Amino acid sequence: MRAAVLSALLVPVFLTGCSTYVTVVSEPEGAVITDASGSIVYGRAPLDVEYDTDELRHGAHPGQCAQIPGFTARWPSGASASTDAALPLCDLRHGMTVRINRPKSAPGLEQDLQWALERAQKRARDAEIERDRMMLYMDHGWFWGPGWGPWPRMAPPPPRPVR
Repeated sequence: MRAAVLSALLVPVFLTGCSTYVTVVSEPEGAVITDASGSIVYGRAPLDVEYDTDELRHGAHPGQCAQIPGFTARWPSGASASTDAALPLCDLRHGMTVRINRPKSAPGLEQDLQWALERAQKRARDAEIERDRMMLYMDHGWFWGPGWGPWPRMAPPPPRPVR
């Protein structure tokens, strides 16, 4: 009975596959990232794209790097840039980072820089709110959250409103 329970608990661990992550970064940030054909939209850069490590291993020729499809970035101004159609992914354990730079000759640079600034400010606000939330729970006795511990404590003031 004990062996059946143990095997039932361990089977999902061994059946889960590993993943390889490719980080896609655009300069300036905030470009919409798609596959090279434009049929799959991954989201706004910076982002991570997940690939099944086993599929990459089986798809690669022996002694060669796995190939992943290329990416296309499109900024709010309409400027776009692409990587090669197929990218070599040699490190399946740590993945890779793909950087896509906006073409310097494309019009609308100010619009794209303003968009990137707004995104960066929003991420900074979100990080500050998350930090304050974690401080609320980690700064109390025994790390149990507000009001838990050997002495009662007042909760910190609510987070500042978003501007």
